[in-house]
Amino acid sequence: MPNLKNEFPILNHYTYLNTPFTGVLSSTVHHKITALEEEYRQHGSAFMDRVEHDIISSTKLLLSEIFNADAEHIGMLNNFSTGLNLILNDMPEDAKVVLLAQDYPSVNLPVKSRTFKITEVEIDLKIYENLKSVFHYQNPDFFIFSITQFISGFQMNIDILRQLKSEFPHICFIADATQYCGTEDFDFENSPFDVFGASGYKWLNAGLGNAFFLMKPSFVDKFHFKTIGSNSLTSKPNGKPKPSGFLEPGHHDILAIARLKFALEFHYKTFGIDFIETSIKRISAQAKSHFLEFNLLDKTLIDSTSHQHIFSLEGDESFVQKLKHQGILASFRGGRIRVGFQYYNTQDHLDLLVNAFKK
Repeated sequence: MPNLKNEFPILNHYTYLNTPFTGVLSSTVHHKITALEEEYRQHGSAFMDRVEHDIISSTKLLLSEIFNADAEHIGMLNNFSTGLNLILNDMPEDAKVVLLAQDYPSVNLPVKSRTFKITEVEIDLKIYENLKSVFHYQNPDFFIFSITQFISGFQMNIDILRQLKSEFPHICFIADATQYCGTEDFDFENSPFDVFGASGYKWLNAGLGNAFFLMKPSFVDKFHFKTIGSNSLTSKPNGKPKPSGFLEPGHHDILAIARLKFALEFHYKTFGIDFIETSIKRISAQAKSHFLEFNLLDKTLIDSTSHQHIFSLEGDESFVQKLKHQGILASFRGGRIRVGFQYYNTQDHLDLLVNAFKK
């Protein structure tokens, strides 16, 4: 097992609780991508001829293996927001869409900027009952949402979502997994989601500029996606369109995707998702116990038993600066202090945060 402080040198200087803002590159990934960038600098087009196809195809195969998804229906692009907009462009203009009221702006704003008929459901302790009622009475076409909420840390229960999907199979579930992906084991084929998209720069520690979308073949076949370019084809310039080609009209940022590939290998092969999931859930459960004891959580959103790895704590913006002066990195979001626990966080990190709130 690699030494965490060697892999993530920031841990030598800070208590890093800001993964919900951005993850950090491991030393292993940094060294690999630096070597690849040097090859690109030295060899230009010869480098691209040699590695472009291999990097894209091997990354899709790796994603397929990790998440049990069809490689032909995986789209690679620069971020989640771009992919969602490309999907929304070709949804029926009068589609009925259900959103979560407090969801991430990059999820809700693109939907609201179009002509869809929108219903918003509040996130509270009755969320699943409310969703079921809306699904029953309004018969929507799409449910578009984040699995893990970016401020409160509320995490949708995938087993309950699976039950809802079985009751309402015609509703397309489109999930933003950016704050979820990489925190626990996930099987796309046996999930309730028709679309599962994530940017790589948070919990996968893959840096900026890369994202992926997993799509069920039935979803791609259901709609006529018109976005296309040379890169959308199986071979340039006269090949047939790829099933995921509407997400890939232009050339890829090969280095950004290579960084995602290296980060996935590090995350799922070097450490392994079992270790990562166990570590995150252990430290998060301990943290939640303290936060409930100190009455720092919004109990209208969060119950005592549900799992989450992101927490929204009572406090003002000046306290975030106080934490920073003590070497604890967090963020101020939604009028509260947001912290998140990654597998590289330890009991010592939690103790430092708890002691800061005690003072």
